[in-house]
Amino acid sequence: MILFQVTSYIALGEKLIGDVALIVTAIGVLGVLLSLRQSYKERLRQFEAMYVQRYWKIMDQLSLDALKGSSSDELIESDNKAIRSYILLSDDELEMRKNGYIADSTYVLWADGIRSQLGQPMFAKIWKQIETEVRKHDPLPYIHLRRLLGPESVKDCDPLKASWWRHRLRGLSGSNSI
Repeated sequence: MILFQVTSYIALGEKLIGDVALIVTAIGVLGVLLSLRQSYKERLRQFEAMYVQRYWKIMDQLSLDALKGSSSDELIESDNKAIRSYILLSDDELEMRKNGYIADSTYVLWADGIRSQLGQPMFAKIWKQIETEVRKHDPLPYIHLRRLLGPESVKDCDPLKASWWRHRLRGLSGSNSI
């Protein structure tokens, strides 16, 4: 009888140790996931900050007429170049979003800004020229940018197609975006 009780206590102790080990392992895995998510969020912030710097560098190159949004028949060459750079930047931002490097809230903010900017007369004029030029060489140029400028809402034309859990794990969703 005593031997049975001792054996029962040993078995109970081993089960308890196994349960504690399982809990510690689960806590460790959770810690690794949280650490991984934090590193993804840091990378997102770095990419987003880099794109913001590029945006302001381009905007600094525009003339006062272009910044005012005035409709001039003749664009000076530096404005043409800056607007084309802006369009390339916008397309690049959408491509980075497709690849999961731009957070949800940042995407919505930037997409609204791109729509607004490309609606200004000088920007719209250059955008039409670019569409005509590149369609001769590539039937699907600027596919994400063209979709963004279409009738769909910003969220409906999001180039990122990822599951809810992937958004959470990578830190794409939430209020900590730029």
